[in-house]
Amino acid sequence: MATGTQATSALKTPARSLNARRCAALSGIAVAVLFATGNALWALGWPAAGAPAAEIADFYRDASGRVVVGASLSLVAIAAFVLFAAALRRVLTEAEGDDLLATTAFGGALLGMAAGFGAETINMVGALRARDGELSDALAQSLWEIARVLGSTAGAVGLGVFALATAAVALRTGLVLPRWLAIVIAVVGVSLLTPVSYVGELTGGALIFLALIIAVVLLRTPLEEGRPVKEPRAR
Repeated sequence: MATGTQATSALKTPARSLNARRCAALSGIAVAVLFATGNALWALGWPAAGAPAAEIADFYRDASGRVVVGASLSLVAIAAFVLFAAALRRVLTEAEGDDLLATTAFGGALLGMAAGFGAETINMVGALRARDGELSDALAQSLWEIARVLGSTAGAVGLGVFALATAAVALRTGLVLPRWLAIVIAVVGVSLLTPVSYVGELTGGALIFLALIIAVVLLRTPLEEGRPVKEPRAR
C-alpha cells in the first residue's frame, strides 16, 4: 500500500499535469466548435436591440426549430466549458504554485456559464412556445429581452473575470500563455466588464475566442516531460 508521502508525490507528477493540459485543450476546442455551430443555426435574423415585439415574435415562429437545435448545442458547449475551466484551473495553479487566481478564473467561468445557461434555456422557451402556437407578442419580447441581457452583460461579467484572472497568472509567471496573448486576453477581459458588453456578439465571440486560443496554445505547448511542478504555497 502506498504511503501518504508517495500518494501525494504521485499527484504532482508531470504526467498528471500533462493530462490536465490535454483535457483543457480538447474541451476548449469542443466549446468553440459547439458554441459557434449552435449560434450560427439561428443567429441570422436575430432581432436588433429595440426591435418591436411583433418582429421578435415572428422571429421565434420562423426560426423555432433552428433555435431549439442551436440552443441545445450551446448548452452542451456550456457543459464543456465547465470541464475546460476546471482543467485550466489545475494548469494555472501548477504554473503559479498558488490557487487564488486559478480559483478566481474558475469561479468567473462558472458565473458566466450560469448566465449563459439561463440565456439559452429562456431563448429555447420562446421557440417552443412559438412552435406550439402559444407565443404572444408580449411574451416573445419578455423572453427575448431576458435572454439577451443574460447572454450579453450578465454572462460577460463572469467571462471577464475568467479572462483577467487567467491573463494575470500568465503575466505573473511567464508560463501557460505567451505574454502578448495574455495582454490581448486581459484587454478582452476589461472590455467584457464595460457597458459595451451589451452587444451580444461581443460576449459570444469572446467565449469562442478565449476557449479556442487557450486550447490551441495548450495543445501546441504541452508541459515538458520531467519539468518540476511547483507545490502550492502553504496557507
